[in-house]
Amino acid sequence: MEKRVEYIKENDKIVLMCNYGFRDMTLNLLKCFEKLSIDESRYILYCMDDKAYQFFAECKGIKCQRFSREEAINSSSSSSSSIGANNDNKGIYSENAESYGDIGFRAICNEKPLVVLDVLKKGYNVLWSDTDIVWQRDPFIHFYQNINQDEKFNDDDIDLYVQQDDDDICAGFYFIRSNQRTIKFIEDSISFLNPCIDDQIAMRLFLKSQGINIKSKNILLSLSENDKKDKIRYRLLDKKLFPNGTNYFNLKITQRDNITPFIIHNNCIIGHRSKKERFIEYGLWYINDDELDNINNNNNNNNNNNNNNNNNNNNNNNNNNNNNNNNNNNNNNNNNNNNNNNNNNNNNNNNNNYNNNNNNNNNNNNNNNNKNKEIKQFKNVLKNHTDIITSINSSDDGKLFTTSIDKSIKIWKYENSKENIDNGIFKVLKSKYIHKRGGIWSTFIFSNNNNNNNNNNNNNNNNNNNNNNNNNNNNNNNNNNNNNNNNNNNNNNNNNNNNNNNNNNNNNNNNNNNNNNNNNNNNNNNNNNNNNNNNNNNNNNNNNNNNNNNNNNNNNNNNSGNGYGFGNLLTSSHDKTIQYWNNNLEVIQAFTGHTGIINQLVVIPNSSYFFTCSDDNTIRQYDLNNINFKRVFIGHSGWVSSIAINITSNVLYSSSNDGTIRFWDINSGRCLNLIKGNQGGWIRKIIYNDNLNQLISGGNDGTIKIWSCDNSNNFNDNQYLLKINTNENSSSINDLQFDNDTNLIYCAFENGSLKSFKLIINNNNKPTINYSLDKIYQGHLNSSINCIHISKSLNLLFSGGFDKQIKSWEL
Repeated sequence: MEKRVEYIKENDKIVLMCNYGFRDMTLNLLKCFEKLSIDESRYILYCMDDKAYQFFAECKGIKCQRFSREEAINSSSSSSSSIGANNDNKGIYSENAESYGDIGFRAICNEKPLVVLDVLKKGYNVLWSDTDIVWQRDPFIHFYQNINQDEKFNDDDIDLYVQQDDDDICAGFYFIRSNQRTIKFIEDSISFLNPCIDDQIAMRLFLKSQGINIKSKNILLSLSENDKKDKIRYRLLDKKLFPNGTNYFNLKITQRDNITPFIIHNNCIIGHRSKKERFIEYGLWYINDDELDNINNNNNNNNNNNNNNNNNNNNNNNNNNNNNNNNNNNNNNNNNNNNNNNNNNNNNNNNNNYNNNNNNNNNNNNNNNNKNKEIKQFKNVLKNHTDIITSINSSDDGKLFTTSIDKSIKIWKYENSKENIDNGIFKVLKSKYIHKRGGIWSTFIFSNNNNNNNNNNNNNNNNNNNNNNNNNNNNNNNNNNNNNNNNNNNNNNNNNNNNNNNNNNNNNNNNNNNNNNNNNNNNNNNNNNNNNNNNNNNNNNNNNNNNNNNNNNNNNNNNSGNGYGFGNLLTSSHDKTIQYWNNNLEVIQAFTGHTGIINQLVVIPNSSYFFTCSDDNTIRQYDLNNINFKRVFIGHSGWVSSIAINITSNVLYSSSNDGTIRFWDINSGRCLNLIKGNQGGWIRKIIYNDNLNQLISGGNDGTIKIWSCDNSNNFNDNQYLLKINTNENSSSINDLQFDNDTNLIYCAFENGSLKSFKLIINNNNKPTINYSLDKIYQGHLNSSINCIHISKSLNLLFSGGFDKQIKSWEL
């Protein structure tokens, strides 16, 4: 066995820099060094202000240096004596934590290359690391063993190893060797800096003109003598092993392959507090607040006040949550009764008893014929997004909705070709950037009919909720009770009028379209009368009238013919919010509460309720008609990646990277059951098959399991009905879709494959379930498939990938 090379070199230095505001991030990184046995002799810490130096040197006894711009420039004995002269940052940044985009942030960034140049000119190779990074393995192992030794490079063959950001290189983490080429490269970058151009912009610019990407040994060997002498030979670090904030926290490309990365860069998020909260949320915060002892009493007092304020805020939040939970229970008393009736009426599902002895069926025989399957070619390729595709959906009228990490939503329309009606194209009707930061991970499109039904049902629910709220108010405020009772009476009268109008509308619609003009006029008159009645009660209860106005506005939007022909829209995002839009993509309402990325949203049919799951380990329930209604489902110990609903049984299912599937009672929020999926850890996606009352789960190990939901409270981890081995070399499953009409499971994989599997039900004395491979699709070559969608209105299957493309196949 070949001996591994030594990766700790005396002339390699880790270089760090921080101000007082980022001392906690720096301590967190130094904790990582402790765990990895990286001692003080291997790194140099530069403190940018006196308080930071005093904190580390005197309070913590950590070896550090006080950064001096003048000394850094003077110590770089160079013919370029003007280095840094045009970029004097003195007084621009402070000792406080600066945020991305601020002039102070850019000023700090522009001091970094001065330090790197100084250390390079002293003959040391520099590993620069921003302090908003955690190290989980020593990166030098990768440089010297995984790249240099394994790929037969000499140590000086590669000048620069650099992390990749979303769109180019990242100046926050790189290893650069000391030689004439690299010194010139840093000097040129420094000379280009100004208050509007930071080190990253400059390094990207000069690397394009002075660098060659050494992807393999052959590229190095093919270089001319001039290129070997003058060009920076750089290597881009693997995104999975050296992920930035987007790749680790948002796309989770490292976790998809169960990889322990060397470093995790907490960038692509704005603000010191946001960075710290995200580190804490993902278990990457290794220090306690009491380790941040301040230097003087004034600072101690200020921090104590801040801590007290935070505690008070937490107490208030807890009280609010308690109040909300109490209100939610009261608001849903009537709904609970209805749900209980539904449960009583739907107990016949237990008749579908499948033979659990099929757990370990030798179904691999079905897959032995995979090689003979024809690969199905795609029909269309849609290219308009500038980043990874995150979700795909379609409306009843045949419009396609796609979202991306580029923060946009695009609405597409299919147009038949004049030459051949079977070969049309998709054209973008509208494109809009609708969330502030990050991708839109899930969408739901309401049809016009659904919106009308939801509004009618919501009126009834609101009456019940109002009655319950009146009971609550009796215990609290007597004065409010009188007003609420009056408003309830008025609302009831309005609802009766609205119901009559709806009946008239239904009858008119049945009589075709001959009398549309007359009917519309009559309906408008009725609506005006209702609006007048509501307006008369404005003084009694503004909140109720606002709700009525919102409902009327929704009906008007649906029937006006404006917009893009679909109903309203729900989106959930990386920015931790849910947005409710009308069909002109104008915001109706924003819903908050989650503290992590929202991975999926699911809407209860013919209801105003919807559910979301998040990286904050929770599931939340919201009400479109009541911004104050919230219910939180707490139990998972890892981020919740997928949810599904069984309406008949009023059960919510959830899956998580903690390796479990949980069953929840929708009405109470109580966890009914917990099973371990045993599918390679992270259970990526679950879907509910209401035809067969089954739950389908896709795992990180590339397997699919089918679980019976009959008597779901009483079965254990091994009582799955069927396990499908997809033969994708353990490539993780990114998305699943189920077609109720054909009993087909569509499965998208991390390696870019796309397959469909047919469920086969044998209705004998003991019903059994089996499967066969249905089709293999061409997929996205050399690119992960992130999402898939079955569109019945377009009769197409869609997939969206990391290659920024959407592809379609005929169903």
